[in-house]
Amino acid sequence: MPRKTSNATTARQTAPRTKSPPPKGSVALVEYAVDQLTTAAGRLANDEGKPGGLVLFPEKLRPIVIGDLHANRKNLSYILAHGDNAKDLESGKAACIFIGDAFHDDRTGHMKNMESSIDLLDDILDLFVRYPGKVYYIRGNHDTFDERLRKSGILQGLELKHAIFRLRGADYVGAVGRLFDAMPYAVIGERYVIVHAGPPRGGIVREELVNIEKYPEKLHQLIWTRVNEFHGGNPSLKEYGERDIRLALELLDMPADAHFIVGHNPIWGDGNKTGVWIDVVGIKNHHILYSGYGSVAPYITFIEGEFAVRHALPVAQEEYRYV
Repeated sequence: MPRKTSNATTARQTAPRTKSPPPKGSVALVEYAVDQLTTAAGRLANDEGKPGGLVLFPEKLRPIVIGDLHANRKNLSYILAHGDNAKDLESGKAACIFIGDAFHDDRTGHMKNMESSIDLLDDILDLFVRYPGKVYYIRGNHDTFDERLRKSGILQGLELKHAIFRLRGADYVGAVGRLFDAMPYAVIGERYVIVHAGPPRGGIVREELVNIEKYPEKLHQLIWTRVNEFHGGNPSLKEYGERDIRLALELLDMPADAHFIVGHNPIWGDGNKTGVWIDVVGIKNHHILYSGYGSVAPYITFIEGEFAVRHALPVAQEEYRYV
C-alpha cells in the first residue's frame, strides 16, 4: 500500500554542525541534541512551519527500537553493543528509536534517585554526538519536569528538575526542558507505527499527529493510555483495545498487518521476564517493549522489512507470546 506523507512538509533536514561537539554537561550539548531532533530526516513540519509530532522513518535505515529504560544504563549499553548495532550505527545503516521514558528509575526504593537518570541523559546526549542524525526519541510521559508526574507518591518530574538544577544550574534545566519539548510523538516506518503508550480512542490521522499540539486529549492518550488487558468488554476511557489499533492503522494509511509498537505498560503479571510482549492480549502485531530493569535488554528491529525481536543480555529466553 502506498504511504501517504501528509500535507505537511518535511522540516529542515540539515542541522548545523560544530567542528567539535560541545563538552559533556554543557547547555550547548543539549541544544546540539535539540537541533538534531528538530531537523531529523523524516520529521514533518506542522502548519506553523515548526517541527511537528510525526517522523516518517527513512526507509533505507534499519531501526533499532529501544523500549522504556527508566534509568537502566547497562541495558542501553548492552543493546548498542549487541550484534551489528554499533557497526551499523557507525556506518549510517541503522538508527536508534527510543520509545520514551529513558528517565526515572521505576524500582521500589530507587524512585527518588535521580543520579542514574542524569547519567543516562548524558549517555543519550553522547549518542547524538557519536551518531549524528541517527538518534530518534519519541516523547513519553516521563520525559517531563511536570509536577503532576508521580509514581508511588514521588514527584519524579520535579525531583529530576531539582537534581539537574543542583548539579548543573538553571540554564541546563531550561535546555533539558527544550529537549523534552523537541521530541516527536510518533514514528511511522514502512510496516510499523511506534508511539509511547497507545493509539487515541477514536483514531488519529497523520495531519493530527503532525499538528498534535492542537489536539491535547489525543496527545495525552499517546503518552498515557494503556491496553485493556481483559478479553471482551469495552476499554475504559483510559484504555485502548483492538478496535482502536485497527482504526488507527486504517486512518494512518497503513497496511492492516502493520506492527503497532508501544512501551509504557509492561505486563509483568503475565509471568514474562524478557520485557517483550508479542501480539498483546491476542491483538495480532501489537507489541509492548520494555528495555529497563527486570528485562533482558530487548529491542525490536526490522531486517529486510521483517519484524525481529532481539535480546542483548546472554539469557536463553524467548519473547512472551499471547495464544
